[in-house]
Amino acid sequence: MFRGIYTPIVTPFKDNEDIDYDKMKHNLERWGKTDLDGIVVLGSNGEFVYLSQEEKLELVKFVIDNFNKDKKIIVGTACESTRETISLSNKMADLGADAVLVLPPNYFKGSMNEEILYRHFTDVADECRAPVMLYNMPGNTGINMSAGLVARLSKHPNIVGIKDTSGNIVQIAQIVRDTDEDFAVFAGNAGYLLPALAVGARGATLALANILPEDCCKLVSLFREGKMDEAKELQLKLMEPNFTVTGKLGVPGLKVALDMLGYEGGEPRRPLRSLSEDNIKVVEKMLREYGAIE
Repeated sequence: MFRGIYTPIVTPFKDNEDIDYDKMKHNLERWGKTDLDGIVVLGSNGEFVYLSQEEKLELVKFVIDNFNKDKKIIVGTACESTRETISLSNKMADLGADAVLVLPPNYFKGSMNEEILYRHFTDVADECRAPVMLYNMPGNTGINMSAGLVARLSKHPNIVGIKDTSGNIVQIAQIVRDTDEDFAVFAGNAGYLLPALAVGARGATLALANILPEDCCKLVSLFREGKMDEAKELQLKLMEPNFTVTGKLGVPGLKVALDMLGYEGGEPRRPLRSLSEDNIKVVEKMLREYGAIE
């Protein structure tokens, strides 16, 4: 059901920190004309942790109403309690989400052993009216979902895939090996897209695809066509812009890059802050060296 390249879209904010729907519509129209297979709303790059539930519902409804109907929309619905995750997931399912993306609860991370996580995700999947994708992001949650846990969860008929942002290619390979072919294993970062495809990942959810959607999609096409030398060359070329807008400067850097490429990044929401002039120059230099701007 799920394959190819998705991007976790940013949420543009106005100077007063309200969601800027005009800018969002502009971006949706542009992404909708690319080769992206779909988008993720309320992912990490969408600053979902800073939105109220009312804002989340309003934003997702707007995106579903204004995005290309031929592409899929996955919605992040992670909450700390199982009950609230189920409730929010079903509200998004009723709005028309094609799937929900769920992080492990992490505030009481010391108590989140594999059995508790297994029960949490199966409880969500039992009651959710949309397919569930797992989201492994140990860098932010402090919890790594092991390949063994993912393999167990993949047996649930309503758990259809995983976005793995661990950066552990061995773990990704183990998940591919230990899950059925129709379970969608997605890389979570463009820095290891080609290695993930090589071990059997079916696609990826990439922050970089906000700004370079066609090149991210092209890498998948080159891989599928067996053009490995060209795929390797493109993978290596993507690494610097990917590091700049994910590892180095994060969401504010990604938003500045969007602005420079004709999208609308908008402002971040506090406590995140807009980039300094020096870091804006870093983004500009990176895009110029990549060849994305003159």
